[in-house]
Amino acid sequence: MNQTDQNSEVIAAILVGCAGVFMVFGMPFFVGGIISELGFSQSQANLISSAEIAGMSLSSLMGIFWIGRFKWQKIAYFGLGVIIIGNLISSLIADFQTLVIIRFLTGLLGHGVGFALGVAAIGRTKNPDKNFAYSVASQVIMGSITALIVPVTIAKYGIAGMCVPAMLIALLTLLFVNKLTDSAKNNVQESAAATTPKGILILPLIGLFIMVIWQMGVGPFFNNLVPFGLSINLKAEEIGTALFLSTGLSIIGPLAASALASKINRSVAISSALILQIIIVISFQGDMDWYGFTIRAILFQTSWNFVGPFLMGMVANVDKTGQYSVLIPASQLGGISIGHVVIASLIQGNNLALVNYFCAGVILISILLYLLSSKQLNKINQ
Repeated sequence: MNQTDQNSEVIAAILVGCAGVFMVFGMPFFVGGIISELGFSQSQANLISSAEIAGMSLSSLMGIFWIGRFKWQKIAYFGLGVIIIGNLISSLIADFQTLVIIRFLTGLLGHGVGFALGVAAIGRTKNPDKNFAYSVASQVIMGSITALIVPVTIAKYGIAGMCVPAMLIALLTLLFVNKLTDSAKNNVQESAAATTPKGILILPLIGLFIMVIWQMGVGPFFNNLVPFGLSINLKAEEIGTALFLSTGLSIIGPLAASALASKINRSVAISSALILQIIIVISFQGDMDWYGFTIRAILFQTSWNFVGPFLMGMVANVDKTGQYSVLIPASQLGGISIGHVVIASLIQGNNLALVNYFCAGVILISILLYLLSSKQLNKINQ
């Protein structure tokens, strides 16, 4: 593959991934719109969002069966088509049970397929660390724009204000699908098998497990930033502004990862950033003003988006078939879900300090697991 073709495929893969993950970034606004515009309860709205996330997670798990069997262009067209149809139907209905089913199927066959395929396609490129960083940066930009625009469109057009942008991104992505390499089983796995020693594929599994552990800490901690802000008497709009700034500025993380991907030792980069995360997580205690809260949130999200590309690159570098890379979304979403379940079972009342210590401890475990696996990886590569 020449460099021009590779660049065009990276762009196509990033767009497919963005189309897939769009609803994840917009889910808080979608949930709010379901409550305010359709009159559903908070419990019903969260059930709808959970159904879609569950569908996306299941889609990623199922990806290991289709990633090497079908041409990626056909998979992309199918997933994008479901995104368009599913969101169109969602914008026209107001029945709770029907919406749960539609959002689950849209996540399973549409958004989840796009997210998983985008990750797998980037994972098989020449410089996965750098390209994953570009992908995360693109998603951060999309998330920031979503935070600015979607609340306004939902207030004006109902949940169609969320569904229509999802459709538009999918329609735009359709124009780039032909840039994806048709990587069916016979031309991907065979070439990968020729260069991949037997037994090395245990490392992608270890990498995925590390990502699950890490996401158990960072995902639930981020989702508890709003309750923490309220606990220190920040106003809801102040918290919203802080999180908007932290999301937008966190693009520094993936851009730095992209610039340093080929210049810095991956173990040093990951360990340093995760240690910084632990310090930041523990520091979210006691009295602090808006500036202290915002600065910590910026540092946390920046380090989060810095580490992600390196961990995804770790999986991709030992998985040229894409069969394991396609499971990255499942490991991310699954880790966050498991973390929430553990925290819910541990915490009694409103003990947010326990959230901090749990999340810091889980991140520390992910550092130790990563260092152990990276040593083994270096031995095999010698």
